Amino acid sequence: MATQDTLDKARRKRSLARASRLPALVCIAAVLLICLYSAYAIHRLMASSALVPPPPVTFTLGTAYRDVTYCNSQTLDVYVPSSAATRPLPLAIFVHGGGLTVGDKANLNPTFLNALARAGFAVASLNYRLAAASLNYRLAPGNQFPAQIEDVKCGIRYLRAHAQRYDINPSKIFAFGTSYGGTLVALAALTGGHSHFDVGPYATTSSAIRAAVDMFGPADLARWISPQYFHIVFGGNRANLVLASPAHYVKANAPPILIVQGTADVKVPASQSAELYQKLSAYGDQTQLVLVHHMGHMFAQVDPQPIGQSLTQIAADMVSWFKRYGAGP
Repeated sequence: MATQDTLDKARRKRSLARASRLPALVCIAAVLLICLYSAYAIHRLMASSALVPPPPVTFTLGTAYRDVTYCNSQTLDVYVPSSAATRPLPLAIFVHGGGLTVGDKANLNPTFLNALARAGFAVASLNYRLAAASLNYRLAPGNQFPAQIEDVKCGIRYLRAHAQRYDINPSKIFAFGTSYGGTLVALAALTGGHSHFDVGPYATTSSAIRAAVDMFGPADLARWISPQYFHIVFGGNRANLVLASPAHYVKANAPPILIVQGTADVKVPASQSAELYQKLSAYGDQTQLVLVHHMGHMFAQVDPQPIGQSLTQIAADMVSWFKRYGAGP
């Protein structure tokens, strides 16, 4: 039978053991709190920076109509060159990228804007509803797909309906986009003038475009999407991945689509662009795949060598593509 002295010694040992573990538990708790706060601070910083748009694009070749409100309280900019000889003007619509969660119409690259304006094109750049780029997207899912393509299609209809205001030829509307913007313009081209994405104002107006330039846009999302984007943008619904994939809509007699892809792009691999190109070619559609060596995502130079084609050359290819397929007099 244990004596009182033995019991007291056992209690003291247990107390000492608990006391020795306390500093370690405090340290672990402190580390966890620091990690949580750091994640929260980084998220707040990213969210706040995403809410601050870049400065407006400088345009010296004519008149800029900025922050024009269109469907779903979104805004767009229209740039109308003053020296164009042929009027009304063909229109090229730019759709920005950003994973459908960030980005702004001011992301329009001046090289593309000026090349098109000098070639006699009016240029429009669209904002569209963005999905929630937040850690609590499950509680506040925001504008999940198909809000983005609905806005792009509505923007096309708005500009066609107001063509006279901007001196635009409503039968000569084209589109180009980067990254997910490329996906959206390819969707707009392949779904035609009236589709299940054509909702909202100007319902009787066509959202068709004559031709598109898709710059490194994901084409088959089921083969590419990251788990985070899958839930944030598409609500975890795999059917939405199919509906958001241009490769799903390829058919004969589609509008011509020029595809620009960097060979060193690890964010949207070249296999995505190759799949869209191969499907379009198989249906006999007018398409071309321009592979730009040493170029990563968003025109980044990722190798010691310069990228295979400059932005100026890519812009010239885009102008030539649009002129070839209906932008001429």
